[in-house]
Amino acid sequence: MADANPRNRTLQVLVVDDNRDAADSLCLLLRMSGYDARPAYNGIEGLEAARTSRPDCLILDIGLPGLDGYTLARRVRQLPGLERAKLVALTAYSDEAHARRAREAGFDHYLVKSGHPSELERILKMLEEVIRLASQTEQLARRNVALAGEAKELLKEMKQDLHAVKEDVALTGETRELLQEVKEDIREIKEEVKELKEELRETKESGDDEDASPADGRDRSSRDGD
Repeated sequence: MADANPRNRTLQVLVVDDNRDAADSLCLLLRMSGYDARPAYNGIEGLEAARTSRPDCLILDIGLPGLDGYTLARRVRQLPGLERAKLVALTAYSDEAHARRAREAGFDHYLVKSGHPSELERILKMLEEVIRLASQTEQLARRNVALAGEAKELLKEMKQDLHAVKEDVALTGETRELLQEVKEDIREIKEEVKELKEELRETKESGDDEDASPADGRDRSSRDGD
C-alpha cells in the first residue's frame, strides 16, 4: 500500500461492509500503510459516519443490509462536502449489469473482492495525488486572493494620488488666473501713472510759460523809455 500522504495530509478512508472481519482487516491494512481508516458495518451506520467524518474515500460493499451500496452512494453524493469524495465499490458481483448500476449510482471505481489488492492501492495512490494537487490549487487560490487584495489597495492609492494631482492642477489653474488678473491691474496702474506724469509735465510747462510772460513785458517797457 501507499505511504502516508507526502504533504502530511493523512488520507481518510471509510470502509463499509457488513462482513465485520473483512471490514476490520481492510482497515488494519490501510492503517499499516499510513491511512486514517475506520469501519462501518451497515448502510445506515456508513451514512452517519460519512456525514460526521467526511472522508476522502469511501469503500462500500454493495450487498449491505438496510441500505444497499447503490443507495448509500447516492445519499453520500448529496451530503455537503462529499460531492468530490471518491467512491469505490468493493463487491463480489462481477457482472456488467452491477458495474453499470455502480456507475449510475455515482461510484468512481468498481472492484471485485477477489481482485488483486494492488488495484485498490493504485486507486488510493491516485487519490493522494488528487488531494495533493487540490492542496496546491487551494494555496494558489489563496495567494491569488491576497494578490488581488494588494492590487486593490494599490489601485485605491493610485486613485487617491490621481485625485490629489487633479486638485493641484485645479489650484494651478486658479493661480494662473489670479496672476493674470494681477498683471492686468499692474498694467492699468502703469497707464494711470503714465497719464499722471503727462499731466504733471503739462502743468509744469504751463507754469513756466506764465512766469516768463511778465519778464518779457518789463524788458520791452525799459527799451521804449530809453
